Amino acid sequence: MNILLVTLVFPYPINDGGKSGTFRMVDSLRENHSVTLIVPESTDLHRNELKKLWPDVNIKTFRQLPGAPKDGAMMSFLKKITGRKRTLTQEEVMEQEMQLNSSNLINYYFDDLLDVFQSEILLGIFDLVQIDFIDLAPLVHFIPKEIPKIFVHHELRYKRMALEKATLPEQKAAHDWKIQNTKILEIGLINRFDKVVCLTETDKQILLEDGVAKEKLEVSPLPMVMFEHEINQPFTSENRLLFLGPDQHYPNLDGIDWFLSNCWSEIQRLNPGVRLSIVGRWSPEKRKWFEEYSNITFEGFVPDLETVMKGSVMIVPLRIGSGMRMKILEGVSYHVPVVSTSVGAEGLPMVNDVNCKIADSAEDFIVATHQVLNNPELQNTFTERASRILNEDYSSPECGKKRESIYRRALLGAATKL
Repeated sequence: MNILLVTLVFPYPINDGGKSGTFRMVDSLRENHSVTLIVPESTDLHRNELKKLWPDVNIKTFRQLPGAPKDGAMMSFLKKITGRKRTLTQEEVMEQEMQLNSSNLINYYFDDLLDVFQSEILLGIFDLVQIDFIDLAPLVHFIPKEIPKIFVHHELRYKRMALEKATLPEQKAAHDWKIQNTKILEIGLINRFDKVVCLTETDKQILLEDGVAKEKLEVSPLPMVMFEHEINQPFTSENRLLFLGPDQHYPNLDGIDWFLSNCWSEIQRLNPGVRLSIVGRWSPEKRKWFEEYSNITFEGFVPDLETVMKGSVMIVPLRIGSGMRMKILEGVSYHVPVVSTSVGAEGLPMVNDVNCKIADSAEDFIVATHQVLNNPELQNTFTERASRILNEDYSSPECGKKRESIYRRALLGAATKL
């Protein structure tokens, strides 16, 4: 099968969950198919290294226009409307980094994407086209009618915007206006595809209720390299919490801000000497916001996660999100117990008091974290039970098979229309 795949993620180096899932999926597909991959520009070094790994994948790149909204990119909205330079407060920066205030599914934020895409489409060699991420969904208008069209929905945009709105102290009708209009555009766009692939059953049900045709909807999670690491067997707590994720993904920034503002001081009181390691790239500006809190280490990018996973309890205090949280699966593979919010664990087979703790209020999150930090039996029960999910649905071969069957159904559907 000859597949054209377009995504917003340049999948190398593999230094976050989104890149990991994209890399593993393409890596699986190229074993049995001819793949052309259209991705944003990256450095020459990263592109050359990816070509060495994938000599059989035709990699094309496109440019994004300056000022294109990106998840976590600093917005200068207030500077523009005031006409003068000033330092934005933390609250202003966070609000402007929300998709709620930066997302627009109408604007074209790419320099040469259509030229690159159409030059490939005109070759007339592709059996199907797959588009990833809602920002690229309008490409459906430029795909010939007879070619099967697959859309992979990594994160429901209108759902995320609604969750962002819920975190704001002031609820504005203007936000509802934007959320509802985004919802209409989003549902309308993806209904033009032959298949809509969700990463979780939760997202599939939401889209079904909101107007996506049932026959189009499929579930196919992103793959991970699923093997159990040797550490933490048995688990022995080192009185340390661990958060995994960079600040450029706004839900991570919001989650850490919420956790430190509402939970950290009480957890420290209950657990003297407890430490928090934050793993991932965080800008000096964002680190400064949290200088007042003690016993926190921003670890940056950690090549060998075993060095920070040993003896740690993973926290996932996310209030915003859709799709899959790869960080939980990563933690499970290192046999670390997990404390998460419902949003953080959404779409994964994580069950409160069975293989993890799930808590949504600050009070409940504090209690859950304290219990896991101080109960060796609970720690090892959670890690042992959670490890059973690793090979259920998330191995590369299993995920590749699911995606393959979706492609076959799409091809069959297209053939019956002819």
